Amino acid sequence: MNISSKILNVLLILLLPVGFVSCGANDYAGGGIGGTGISVGKITAFGSVWVNGIEFDTTGAQIIKDGVSVLEVVTDDKEEPPTYLRRGMIVIVRGEFNLDGKRGTASSIEFRDNLEGPISAVSINLVNQTFEVLGQTIKVDGVTVFEGTTDLSTLVDGNIIEVSGFVDANGVIHATYISLKAGSIVEYGSDIELKGTITALNEIPGTFKIGGLTIGFSSFDTTFEHMTISDLQDGLYVEVKSTTGVSGNVLIASEIELEEKGHHVEVGHEFEVEGYVTFVESVLIDGMFELEGQSVQITSNTIFENGASVADIVVDVKIEVEGKVDAFGVLIADKIEIKSGDDGDSDDSSESDHVENGENDPS
Repeated sequence: MNISSKILNVLLILLLPVGFVSCGANDYAGGGIGGTGISVGKITAFGSVWVNGIEFDTTGAQIIKDGVSVLEVVTDDKEEPPTYLRRGMIVIVRGEFNLDGKRGTASSIEFRDNLEGPISAVSINLVNQTFEVLGQTIKVDGVTVFEGTTDLSTLVDGNIIEVSGFVDANGVIHATYISLKAGSIVEYGSDIELKGTITALNEIPGTFKIGGLTIGFSSFDTTFEHMTISDLQDGLYVEVKSTTGVSGNVLIASEIELEEKGHHVEVGHEFEVEGYVTFVESVLIDGMFELEGQSVQITSNTIFENGASVADIVVDVKIEVEGKVDAFGVLIADKIEIKSGDDGDSDDSSESDHVENGENDPS
């Protein structure tokens, strides 16, 4: 937690009444708080775009893929998925939220994958439904959407895949979307890509790690975007691109781009985010935890759905939080839902109507 968050913790401890409120879903009047904001989660259906249980009107919305604005038309045709968006992709939706908590209007929808690269040799484990790509462990489950193939058993060593998913406290990527891009690196006509946090920086010989993979860089062969080579330090969140690939267990970086791990939510704006709790210190005392790189504050007004309580907020539990961001950049939670079911996904009848019988599944 940053210093501002710690100061806020002290203030809230002094101001909050003892204990936290735990209510059922029916106690949450209106279902949403409305206004301008951001929703971060996976696409669950089309006919417009559904994210975190909200149906977003996409008329005139800007579609952004890997930082580039692309031409996209999202229609009400549930049989024909859009060109660039797919069910299962983790996206950032910016726009307006209706007070009913069920609908909104998107001004932009941004998709950023976790990685794009080759499956490591002898890493596919069909029992645990895991495999490795670029030193990162990928976990598959019953809600993972596949494109270009059907399931993990149809993938082989060396296949180039794109992965989108939620990252837990151990760095495991719980894949919600996997796309088979090419059969091998020889067939692949694009850069290998990996996003993550720098650790173990060693300026000489010019290496650092993302997860279990070593990245090699130099002032001569590596281009730096939104940063310089002297800005490199442990803790930075970056995207690494490579045209060379892995050599001697080292990914040779052709480009390193500084990326923001947060989502730049303005003070007072609504923020809805789904993901795994990655840090909890003393949530029963101060009500603070971290989710998807975002500090979250539970207050006496926070409503827990489906019989959950503050005691259920533990590392690696999957949740959805709705609230507004304060002047310290902390998300003040109005509502918390602990996800249930396969990989933490709860059933939503309003969405399931759009995806039953395989509708909108692009695979």
